[in-house]
Amino acid sequence: MLTLPRRLSLLCALLGVALAGGRESAERFVRLPTMSTQEVTEVRLAVAPNGDVLLGWIEKAQEAGQPYGQDVHVARYAQGQWQHLGGALNYSRPREATTLDLAIDAQGRPLLAWNENLDHVDLHVVRSFQNGTWTDWDARRLGQDLTYAARVRRVASSAGEAVMVWGIQNTHMPGTLLVVQTWDGVTWRRSPPLNSGRQVALLPAIALNTAGAPVVTWLEGDAATSAVLVKRWTGTAWQALGGALNRRPNTYTFAPALRLDGAGRPVVAWLEDQDGIDTLFVKRWTGVAWQALGDALNVRTESPAGRPALALDAQGRVTVAWAEGLDGSRQVYAKRWDGKTWRGLGGGALSTSGRDAGFTDLGIGPDGRTYVAWQEQTAGGHVARVVELHSP
Repeated sequence: MLTLPRRLSLLCALLGVALAGGRESAERFVRLPTMSTQEVTEVRLAVAPNGDVLLGWIEKAQEAGQPYGQDVHVARYAQGQWQHLGGALNYSRPREATTLDLAIDAQGRPLLAWNENLDHVDLHVVRSFQNGTWTDWDARRLGQDLTYAARVRRVASSAGEAVMVWGIQNTHMPGTLLVVQTWDGVTWRRSPPLNSGRQVALLPAIALNTAGAPVVTWLEGDAATSAVLVKRWTGTAWQALGGALNRRPNTYTFAPALRLDGAGRPVVAWLEDQDGIDTLFVKRWTGVAWQALGDALNVRTESPAGRPALALDAQGRVTVAWAEGLDGSRQVYAKRWDGKTWRGLGGGALSTSGRDAGFTDLGIGPDGRTYVAWQEQTAGGHVARVVELHSP
């Protein structure tokens, strides 16, 4: 039996079945053992091709002689227990750490990207877990002015290497140029820009098809009137997939999430203003047009949805997880598209009633097992929660 480090001590010796509201349900969720950590500020989750669950998180550092800063951690859940993959992964400590990305390649190797703040400049740094250890890629760091940092970087992983969508402030126009960057052994090599750079582009998401070609979604426009756009790399150029996905053009949009089905067709979830409420929608690319998957996913029409997480199983079925509600009382929900409608998973809220939850993430294993992770408030601070969803 593996022994967890003390900071990952189990609060639960056994998995406990949690039925929503105490009601019997054909569908249920099981809480994985809870990890006891310092104050958790961000959570990310991915599922490896062999079914192992990878959890990344940032926690506040409260060690002696270290009055400030955050530490980056990763653990793997396999055979009924968590195993911490190394200690704190920061390149420098103490240092502020934010904006965590967690990706996984076809071989199941996790890759992390995050920001370490140094003298008001965010350093974007990357590590990959290879041959039982984390790579030292400090030389690959990228600097970015703090006023624009952390808004235009997301990563995917191919053969253990980062494929990064990256924003560049346009010096000739008021907007942002988006490019995809890969490491060529010496430096970061950039693709042609995805956009014109005339407007601000932010909050991108990236996915790779089976050939390794990137597909990117992003928001373009100002805070109140933006568009959700998608392009894919053909091998020689960026190709737009239809027009804006927004249900209403030139409105507030936020937090697009992207996944590809087995044929490389993208599915996108995003938030859009509807009567003053952040409302969650999903569309799928059919090959010729964007098809709406039902209507809004919000559990209550008057309740704002938070940043969505999106996953597809081996059959291409779409699952979405998100936190919903006002700050201080948000709860986590998950729904799956059954081809006709959105069906709630877990019988109701997955998070603990009366405790605020956020930073929701989602992954599906090769056997169809679905995992949802989030950050949840407790009496002692915030911890990372993970549940496994079971369907009849």
